[in-house]
Amino acid sequence: MRSLDFNKHFFPLLILMSSIIVLVDSINEEGAVLLEFKLSLSDPNNNLHTWNQSDSFPCNWIGINCTNDHKVTSINLSNLTLSGSLSPTICKLPFLTKLNISKNFISGPIPNLSSCQSLEVVDLCTNRFHDDFPTQISTISSLKILSLCENYISGVIPEDIGNLTSLEELVVYSNNLTGIIPKSIGRLKQLKIIRAGVNSLSGPIPIEISECESLQVFGLAQNNLEGSIPRELQNLKNLTSLVLWQNRLSGEIPHEIGNFSRLELLALHANSFTGSIPKEIGKLTQLMRLYLYTNQLNGSIPEELGNCVKLVEIDLSENRLSGGIPKGLGNIKNLRLLHLFENLFVGEIPNELSHLKALKKLDLSINNLTGEIPLGFQNIFLESLQLFDNHLEGSIPPLIGANSNLTVLDISMNNLVGIIPPHLCNSQKLMFLSLGSNKLSGNIPHGLKSCKSLIQLMLGDNLLTGSLPLEFSNLYNLSAIELHQNHFTGTLPPEIGQLQNLKRLHLSDNYFFGHIPSEIGNLSQLVTFNVSSNHLFGDIPHELMNCVNLQRLDLSRNWFTGHVPFEIGNLVNLELLKLSDNKMNGPIPNSLGKLSRLTELQMGGNYFSGNVPFELGQLMALQISLNISHNSLSGTIPQNLGNLLMLESLYLNDNLLVGEIPSSIGQLVSLLVCNLSNNGLYGTVPNTPVFKKMDSSNFVGNKGLCVLGSNQCHPPSNSRSNQDSGYGVSKEKVVSIVSGVVGFFSLIFAMGVCWAIKNRKPVCVSLEEEHMKPYVLDNYYFPKVGFRYQDLVEATHNFSDDVVIGKGACGVVYKAVMGDGEVVAVKKLKSGGGGATIVDQSFLAEISTLGKIRHKNIVKLYGFCYHQESNLLLYEYMENGSLGELLHGNKNGRFLDWNDRYKIAHGAAEGLCYLHYDCRPHIIHRDIKSNNILLDKMLQPHVGDFGLAKLMDFTCSKSMSAVAGSYGYIAPEYAYTMKVTEKCDIYSFGVVLLELVTGKPPVQPVDQGGDLVTWVRRSIHGMVPISDLYDKRLDLSCKKTTNEMSLFLRIAVFCTSPSPLNRPTMREVVAMMIDARVNTPSSPSSETPLDNDSNNSCKEYVEQDEISTSPWKSG
Repeated sequence: MRSLDFNKHFFPLLILMSSIIVLVDSINEEGAVLLEFKLSLSDPNNNLHTWNQSDSFPCNWIGINCTNDHKVTSINLSNLTLSGSLSPTICKLPFLTKLNISKNFISGPIPNLSSCQSLEVVDLCTNRFHDDFPTQISTISSLKILSLCENYISGVIPEDIGNLTSLEELVVYSNNLTGIIPKSIGRLKQLKIIRAGVNSLSGPIPIEISECESLQVFGLAQNNLEGSIPRELQNLKNLTSLVLWQNRLSGEIPHEIGNFSRLELLALHANSFTGSIPKEIGKLTQLMRLYLYTNQLNGSIPEELGNCVKLVEIDLSENRLSGGIPKGLGNIKNLRLLHLFENLFVGEIPNELSHLKALKKLDLSINNLTGEIPLGFQNIFLESLQLFDNHLEGSIPPLIGANSNLTVLDISMNNLVGIIPPHLCNSQKLMFLSLGSNKLSGNIPHGLKSCKSLIQLMLGDNLLTGSLPLEFSNLYNLSAIELHQNHFTGTLPPEIGQLQNLKRLHLSDNYFFGHIPSEIGNLSQLVTFNVSSNHLFGDIPHELMNCVNLQRLDLSRNWFTGHVPFEIGNLVNLELLKLSDNKMNGPIPNSLGKLSRLTELQMGGNYFSGNVPFELGQLMALQISLNISHNSLSGTIPQNLGNLLMLESLYLNDNLLVGEIPSSIGQLVSLLVCNLSNNGLYGTVPNTPVFKKMDSSNFVGNKGLCVLGSNQCHPPSNSRSNQDSGYGVSKEKVVSIVSGVVGFFSLIFAMGVCWAIKNRKPVCVSLEEEHMKPYVLDNYYFPKVGFRYQDLVEATHNFSDDVVIGKGACGVVYKAVMGDGEVVAVKKLKSGGGGATIVDQSFLAEISTLGKIRHKNIVKLYGFCYHQESNLLLYEYMENGSLGELLHGNKNGRFLDWNDRYKIAHGAAEGLCYLHYDCRPHIIHRDIKSNNILLDKMLQPHVGDFGLAKLMDFTCSKSMSAVAGSYGYIAPEYAYTMKVTEKCDIYSFGVVLLELVTGKPPVQPVDQGGDLVTWVRRSIHGMVPISDLYDKRLDLSCKKTTNEMSLFLRIAVFCTSPSPLNRPTMREVVAMMIDARVNTPSSPSSETPLDNDSNNSCKEYVEQDEISTSPWKSG
């Protein structure tokens, strides 16, 4: 009985359990597929913790969506910091329609997804996928959205792409795609969006695209496309964005563009378009942004443009447009930015522009505009107004700045009259004011005297009067004051010494009188000090010699008396020294010989006495002029002045010099002027090509001096003639003897030359030789007498690895302790083998660049050697190495606190700003990184390593063929287009700022994005608290520090924007950095001028679209 009961209950139970098992196996099949898919992924943050194999269904797992009957239809794992690879097992999910794994760190090739025949959306953007474009994806006929942007996908867009007839969005920007755009794309009738910018696509725009009748967004910016815009594109009636900037497009902008009735964005800038702007553009009534700048457009702006009343930004700058500025632009009431600078516009600025109440930035600079500045400009809320380099007249509107947040006002280089308006700095936000080269009169208004936001004040070349305001001492942000060529009077107030950030003080050509205050010595940052052509008197204060960063010192044309302070030798950075036309006396101090960077020395027109110092012959960098004329100098001319191989002008005239002219001076092939007149010289002027080309007037007034080939041959009274000696030798015999002697020594000389060529030794030549010839085997350029190649070999222990202090792509840097104890850095560039040509180009490019640079935050080059066996550069030694070493290598145990980091960032930014704006020609560095920011013993930064620098007009440099930059620092547009702009430097500098804030190196582990920029941007996008990004080694308990770091982080995000248009200029970076420190509150609840919500602000800029445009572009 018991057995029957058991069987009665057991078999039904067994059947039930079997059914359950079968049921569970069936339900978990898609879950098992997902778990298999997960095996190929790395999940360091355990974001997929809900993916549990014990669950019955996967429908509640993170990122999974299902139908009502538990079929997986969507996988969305976006922004989960996943890495690993993408497994094709997902194609075992038959109902899967959406796959989104964007914004992760997944790498490898894109697998074959052709069996995922239900897929409608594939979004793999912002990962690290590589290899060729996945051609097999073209077989998924149901696909509507294909997003592969921001990866490393290469190859061509396949012709089979035309098979995706359901495709609505093709987003492949920021990859390594090459080749032409396939014509088959015209078969995609449903296509609404094409975004393929920031690649290397070439060829013409295919006409077939005009058949994509549903197209709304057409973006192919930053490629290598050529040809013209096909007129057939007019068929794209639904187009809202046409983005083709920075290609190689040419021809005229087609008139048919007016048929894009729905167009909101037209970005054709940075191409080579010619012809006029078509008047049909006025039909684009929905247009909001128009960018046609940096082309070759001519003709006038069509009046019809005023019909585009929805325009917010217009930039037509850097073209050849002419005619007047249309009054109809005043109808565009929403206009916020209008840039028309660097064209050929004439006529008056239309008053109708003052009706633009929303206008924030107006730049009409570098044109031929006349008339007055419209009075109505004082009633609009401008932030930046630039009208410089025109022919404007009349006065500046008196209330300008009274009702606006004016930060930049530059109306210099015009013919403006009247007074400076009193309300320019009402908002206390004015940073840059340039009113120079006008005819302004009156005093500096009180409003400027209290403008604490002011950084640069340029009022030179006007008719201004009054004294140097005492109130300037409170403007602690001032870095430049230019008041030259005015009618200022009074004394220089001692309070000027309180401007600790002052770098440039230019007060020449005024009526200042009195002494230079000793407090001037407190200006430790001063680089330029020019008070020439005033009525200053008294001694030069010894305290001035404390300004050791001075590079240009001009005290000429005053009434200074007394001796030149011996301590002037402390100003080792001086490159220009002018003390001429004063009443100074005493000897010329031999300490001038320490000024090894001096290129011009003017001391004429004084009462200096004594000998010409031998040490002047050690100033190997002298190039422009050595002028010690019109003094009372005596003795002979030092023979070693012949070492000044770069010198172009030598003035020793009107002194009491005696003796013969040193033959060495006759060998100065660069010498253009040599005035030795009105002295007591005797003998014969050396018969060399240098002196033969000189006019004889350079030698008059020397009674004993004989000038061959002229009538000015006056033998000295004590010369030994034949008659005096009593030897009665005939002229014929003299000629015969002399000819024989000359012939004999000529033979000896010729033999010596041949021997010297065969056994060539180092020869000292100048630092800034203008015409370097690469075929010369041995050229040595050193600033100090006695430096030889062998000295450097010995100082580096034959370039031993034991004294290596740095390595880079172009060579190795050694620490060299010279025989006299001086320490220098020697960079030995790579040479030989297949790379010899590249090295020579790199070497010459670096020398040509460095020889033109003069700035306290740029590394100084002492000398160089172009040699058949080695290429050497000789630099000032930096005791604290590089920023990268201190930041990431804990060099010498030294730690950089936030204040150190701020000062380093600010100084490096000033150096870069100098390269981009103040150098002539402008210079792009091309390899900005923390290891190229060198730190001296005071932790002052010096931007170095110009081996890959590009002068913007240095077209003969062939080093441009090499890749510029270092991994982790290269701007995305350069990596794919090989086009270099200043914005590449700004991107790299932004990476350095991120290093300073986060303490992390530029290259990160793959699971964190592979580079610092990606890690930061993804962290911000994922709403990671900003404080989690800070370097934990810093003292984060100080609110002022963390607030500054937050603002620096935002600046870094600006700088590293994927689009170069969205990056600021270096001038704007410097201004923002100063603003971050000056206006950073101590309490986190206070607002700052930059931002009061760092997380949201950074996120906003991180998410900027490829087709977005920049608020930063300026003239």
